[in-house]
Amino acid sequence: MKPTTLPRPALCCATVLALSALVAQAQEVTGKEVAARPVHQTQDPADKKTDESPFTWVLGVSVGNGPVFPGSDRRGNGVRPVLGFRFDPYTLSSGGGGSLLDFDLDARDSGVTARLFQSDSFRLSASLRLDSGRDGGDDEVLGGLPNVDRTLRGRISAVYDISRHASGRLSYNQDLLGKGGGGVLNAGLRYEYQITPATELLFTAGVNWANSTYMRSYFGVPASAAGITTPLPLYEPGSSLMNTEMGVSLKTAVTDNWVFTAGVGMSQLRGEARRSPLALKPNNYSVSMGLAYRCCR
Repeated sequence: MKPTTLPRPALCCATVLALSALVAQAQEVTGKEVAARPVHQTQDPADKKTDESPFTWVLGVSVGNGPVFPGSDRRGNGVRPVLGFRFDPYTLSSGGGGSLLDFDLDARDSGVTARLFQSDSFRLSASLRLDSGRDGGDDEVLGGLPNVDRTLRGRISAVYDISRHASGRLSYNQDLLGKGGGGVLNAGLRYEYQITPATELLFTAGVNWANSTYMRSYFGVPASAAGITTPLPLYEPGSSLMNTEMGVSLKTAVTDNWVFTAGVGMSQLRGEARRSPLALKPNNYSVSMGLAYRCCR
């Protein structure tokens, strides 16, 4: 069965922007303000109780479409749960739930996260998450290549607020069990544009560098497989710039508790990842949409 073909990236981006405009217009007409508003906005005393709640949880679902693996020329659809639980300074999240726990410039990392340090403009966090690896059965191109085993990844992240609406982020995540997952360094920028008190657009841009272990696991073709179990040629990349990425997403609290999200992202393989025989389509995009219930206690 062939993957579902979705609109071009430009059309997807236009859809997100148009949807945000409609949401903004609807909220202006009804005059509704919801409790889940950005932390950067000045708040009424009555709203502080919600934002200062020690426990926040999110439960929902999201659907998405994107390349089967980085560099693939085939696309696939997916449905995943959106989960998030916050009990400061700890959070537990998956499926993007960490970005819905609060409206701020620091989307909480997937997995179990602990905030180690926080000041007015700087935050330092550490997290653990499960990495599902890669199965050769995911796509016919990967058939004959070694699987990448599941593993536990650790991440350290630093976020600095450049202004009320912009922040910079630097993080490093590493395979902690030696399963061939290697390590990835990410540097990124985030900018939030507030449309209404409960609706915002988020623009992101970033770059990822990967060490040789990660590159060989996800973009390499080892001598044990090249020309033997796969027709692909031998390719053993070293540490390299892996990709650059950018995206735009919409997040809006449509009621006091329900939050809607939509987004489109673009990614370009770089360096030795782009030269890999697995890079059949080095420039690609992904789209997603979700709905979640958010509550504070």
